[in-house]
Amino acid sequence: MSDINVNTNIEAETPQLNETHHSDGSELIPAEVQANIRHDVVPSLDHSAATNYTVDEEGLLNNYAIEPDIYPSDYPSVKQQKRYVFLGAAAILFVGILVLISFVAS
Repeated sequence: MSDINVNTNIEAETPQLNETHHSDGSELIPAEVQANIRHDVVPSLDHSAATNYTVDEEGLLNNYAIEPDIYPSDYPSVKQQKRYVFLGAAAILFVGILVLISFVAS
């Protein structure tokens, strides 16, 4: 690391705006400058896992999805299997009644 003391609080002075002022963009600070300054400072916490964004090698943020850990699912128990059969039968009965009502109504 270099021995250069970098001030992380960079603020551009905003000129007093009037009707004749046209901005040439000199008061703007590029995003890469802020990212490089923040990249040089060691972060105290890993905020990327908590806020759902990732940081690349240059310190720039992106919004790629953070994938959760993958784990195998458990086979449903006998009680869950019976519940699935009951819910499936109820869904088939409901759809059958809707089809019957539509034929009667038309």
